[in-house]
Amino acid sequence: MKRFKFRLDPVIRYREYRERIAQIDLARETQALVQSKNRISEIEQARRYAAGELDGEEKEGIEVDRHQLFTAYLRGLRHEIESESERLIEIGKRIREKQEAVKAETIKKKTLEWIKQTEYTKYLEWVNRAEQKAADELIGLRRKAV
Repeated sequence: MKRFKFRLDPVIRYREYRERIAQIDLARETQALVQSKNRISEIEQARRYAAGELDGEEKEGIEVDRHQLFTAYLRGLRHEIESESERLIEIGKRIREKQEAVKAETIKKKTLEWIKQTEYTKYLEWVNRAEQKAADELIGLRRKAV
């Protein structure tokens, strides 16, 4: 009896590799998304703190130069938040692309696995028919000998 051998096993392994690479890329983008969100929250926290200090100093009286420094700093923080938000949108787009890539690679791999399973089922049916035929022949030989 010949053993089951699926000729596309190397292709399946390659598809698994491609799927794993796509998942790693997706994980990197997801990590970048988390880092970007954390960066935005840190900047917003620094902005709130600086705005609170500015309010406190305005109540006590503040020099014009210091006020301009505070407002420039707050504008810079606002600009950083805007640019990080734009980066967040870009990361979101890349994440969707990576998710589609993972889905496509998974479909390719699962298609080959389905073909392999189908071929294996056909092989098992063939083996069962061959065993049944051998058993029938053995019974036929025994009957002729009696």
